[in-house]
Amino acid sequence: MANLTTTDPITNQLPLHVKLIYGLGDWGTAAATTARNAIWLFIFLTNVVGLSPSIASLVVVIGRLWDGINDPLVGMLSDRLNTRWGRRRPFLLFGAVPFGVSFFLLFVVPPFESHVALAAYYTVVYLLIDTLYTVVNVPYAALTPELTRDYDERSKLAGWRMSISILASLVTGATFTLLAERVIANWWLGGGVAALRTGYAITAAIWGLSLIIPLLVLFFTIEEPENESEPEPFEPLRIFREVFRNRPFRLAAIIYLLSFTSLDIVLVVFIRFLIDYVQVAPGFENLIMAIVLGIALLTMPLVVKMMHWYGKRNTYIGSMMFMAVVLIIMTRVPPGGQNLVLIAAIFAGLGFGAANAIPWAIVADVVEADELQFGRRREGSFAGYLVFFRKLASALAIFVVGQALASSGFISGNSGSAFIQQPESALAMLRLFMGVVPAVLLLGSVLVAVRYPLDRAAHNAIRQKLAERRASQAKIGAISPQEAKP
Repeated sequence: MANLTTTDPITNQLPLHVKLIYGLGDWGTAAATTARNAIWLFIFLTNVVGLSPSIASLVVVIGRLWDGINDPLVGMLSDRLNTRWGRRRPFLLFGAVPFGVSFFLLFVVPPFESHVALAAYYTVVYLLIDTLYTVVNVPYAALTPELTRDYDERSKLAGWRMSISILASLVTGATFTLLAERVIANWWLGGGVAALRTGYAITAAIWGLSLIIPLLVLFFTIEEPENESEPEPFEPLRIFREVFRNRPFRLAAIIYLLSFTSLDIVLVVFIRFLIDYVQVAPGFENLIMAIVLGIALLTMPLVVKMMHWYGKRNTYIGSMMFMAVVLIIMTRVPPGGQNLVLIAAIFAGLGFGAANAIPWAIVADVVEADELQFGRRREGSFAGYLVFFRKLASALAIFVVGQALASSGFISGNSGSAFIQQPESALAMLRLFMGVVPAVLLLGSVLVAVRYPLDRAAHNAIRQKLAERRASQAKIGAISPQEAKP
């Protein structure tokens, strides 16, 4: 197998095909996240299965409690694994197929009449898919700081990853329910509740296959860089304390958590906001989603350039302030104003791409700060906590929004994404979570970002200190001169 991870020693640039293949690795987890976390799973559980919003949100929260353990554990295990395939890639190989199968099971409606039995089924399956998501996604995320240690190359790598991620979300958001409800359920099977549920099952099987393939391609085509340090003892409590003693990581984690929580809140209510409040034409919600994600995809090269020109921190601050304003404006669109929503969606796409890419580029740089402080590289541990924060953000979004909608009188059903005449209290709640709440969270993340210390100069200074330390160790025979290179 050819080594596809070599960085050019002069330009510090990764080959284009490495960035592309690495980016493709996020297709499966991004598609699964779009379908199961925020947008369509909530609609599926409330409007296809028929569960109340409070029960649907509780299913997700129970699964997220397990995340507090499995994400960091998988990250720590991947730091210590030593195989001929490396530390991260074995997780991709053995987790890919079960991950795809569990996604399919999540969108199957079992023949249970009891809502308690249905809730139990989806809780168990959610625990399963969430565990397998962790198994493949944490080691994958840990590869970002491993493939390159260059400040700007990490921005580019994050850009490629988020471009594929947004593309996966675009395809899933624009076609998942369209295929399940309109093509398979209505056109092919003739409509009805049974046809609707079959449509979702068939669509989930197709998507499940698409989750598997990119992970296997990444395993068979990219080799990991050689690990330069000895694995540390497996002491989770000590590692937890040391990880969170890293001030840049603490700030980066808060930025990451607030950013993705705000996005997930928007995604939870976005479709029902368009359908039940704005009252867009059938299928128009898919067009809006396609525009938001399409603009985010097309402007990703600009986001990467801005991180190079102005730094990651400053680009994030400006982008999130812009995004907060756009969200507030969107909630001012009156019922029937679908053309105004179309215009707002263009501007929302500009901020959406930045909100996804920049936090990942920021947190990649904390690995060297940790190595300078504690003398070890713990990409897997950091990735584990970050994936946990990502899923915690989604869980909190679904739970809080679900409980709030239930208390406002939100009406569930079994008609999929069709219009439902909601009470005024539910419509007001949809608008609140569409604009004010996520805008406040984004502005909070901006205040934290102002204090984030690792700009390009600070990161390069840390790398220089690490290089000097390795050179000193090389002189006394602790490591080879080759390993002493930054």
